[in-house]
Amino acid sequence: MDEIATPPSEDSPDAAPASAGAAKGPVRAYSPAVLAERQPRVVDFLPIRPLYVAALILLGLTGIAAIEAIHIHAAGWILPRGAGQLAALDVSARGSLAAWYSSLLLLLATIGGLITFAIRAHRVDDYRGRYRVWLWTTAALAWLSLDAATGLHDALGLAITMAAGRPAASASLAATATMTWLAIYGLVLGTLGIRLAIEVWPSLPSFAGLLIAGLLYLCGGLMQQGLLIAGTPLAQSVAESTAAMLAHLALTASIGLYARHVYLDATGRLKVYIDPDRKRAKPKSRAKLKVVKDDKPGDSEESAEKPAQRPAAAKSTEPARFGAAASNNSKPGASIAKSSLSSPQYDSDDDDDDDASDYGGEKLSKSERRRLKKLARQGSQRRAA
Repeated sequence: MDEIATPPSEDSPDAAPASAGAAKGPVRAYSPAVLAERQPRVVDFLPIRPLYVAALILLGLTGIAAIEAIHIHAAGWILPRGAGQLAALDVSARGSLAAWYSSLLLLLATIGGLITFAIRAHRVDDYRGRYRVWLWTTAALAWLSLDAATGLHDALGLAITMAAGRPAASASLAATATMTWLAIYGLVLGTLGIRLAIEVWPSLPSFAGLLIAGLLYLCGGLMQQGLLIAGTPLAQSVAESTAAMLAHLALTASIGLYARHVYLDATGRLKVYIDPDRKRAKPKSRAKLKVVKDDKPGDSEESAEKPAQRPAAAKSTEPARFGAAASNNSKPGASIAKSSLSSPQYDSDDDDDDDASDYGGEKLSKSERRRLKKLARQGSQRRAA
């Protein structure tokens, strides 16, 4: 029986000196690189650099092309006996090379979904728990990986068709079973795909890959129903298998790209583009005036006769004096107050500092210079009239 022993540390007195020829007691049979803190993490296998991402996608396309080339080459062989020995090269057969490759792609997508869920679960602003969609996505991808290798969809469609009491005719039963599993997959996985598209929308490459995968799955379903037919049976089988494997590859690439996006976002390495126009400071709103009714007509006249007694409210009482001394044509019982309605006659605050020498110099306050300037302007308008 193996003995579990703790190797002596370097600081312990039992540790053998480095210059000793042979160590006494239990020793470590492996280098320190085997320790857990020195082992690569799961996220270390994510392709971060764009070059690695492009290389992996090209590698997946190369695998699909190689499988289809082998199938086309083997289909031209004429074997009088033992034709079943080439079933592994037939892309439409169960347990073939194409089925294994599709299952491998979907298994990689399942791992990518688990990594995404492990990272997205720690987002602090996800108050509604939208990251849980990746649990359903991972379960669906695991089922698709199993289905691609074994063909369980046919058995599922047949079982549901028989449970519904369909006729047992061989031709109609097979067609009905195919339509049944296509309808179930389209309803369940289509709904999940729409929800997943909303989730991966921040990553445009991932969203594009998911959209391409959905279109390819739709084409594959139409081929299964015979709505899209190629010229020859060989071309039909090649088209169906190619569409299915390309859809699996696009789905895997979409999941991997979004896992990369989430990892870069979590580590602060994602580039964020900021529009500098949105950061411009808003201009300060000026006090604008309008005429409103006053309950006591005499208040405006009293305020015009008395000087400003409260310095803190000087800015708010000045417009009332302007309104009282404006002209004789103004209606009694009207005063001037601040509002969103503007009058170009009172938007001259920028010119106060320039005309300081003409209206009392620096001895007067800014509000008094503004009042004198506006009274002079009203007098000139009255003389012109």
